[in-house]
Amino acid sequence: MEILEEGLKSIYCGPSEDRLETFSIEEYRQHGDGALLLKMEGLDSPEAVKTRSRWGLYSAMGGISPEGEGDIFWVSELLGMSVYDVDSGNMVGQIVSCYERPGQDLIGIDFRGTEILCPLVDPLVPKIDRKRREVFVQWTVVGPLSS
Repeated sequence: MEILEEGLKSIYCGPSEDRLETFSIEEYRQHGDGALLLKMEGLDSPEAVKTRSRWGLYSAMGGISPEGEGDIFWVSELLGMSVYDVDSGNMVGQIVSCYERPGQDLIGIDFRGTEILCPLVDPLVPKIDRKRREVFVQWTVVGPLSS
């Protein structure tokens, strides 16, 4: 599965969600390892980029819809989904974060106030129901030893 955002014209960047600046995307290039390189308008020097290197990136989905895209999910689509153990059917938490990594994407599941990371791969996450906003995971594999 991939977390993909296509058709972006601009992106929001800031040290926190309440302090964002808007940048137009001049060009982008996606690499096979999942990395995405962005050239943003107004950031024309290494110094300008460095001052923003730890800032978060945010996007508005606008009219772009991932519906019917199969195994491609938006980060904003996954956030807030309820997480269930595929074997017992019990709710174990909620998705609170997503991390894109070169080897595989990870979802962060809030389990009783602790974030549990789960690789977003078919054997561990066999089913995602967009309409019901439910994610099913192999909790016996990814969850803590004592639940």
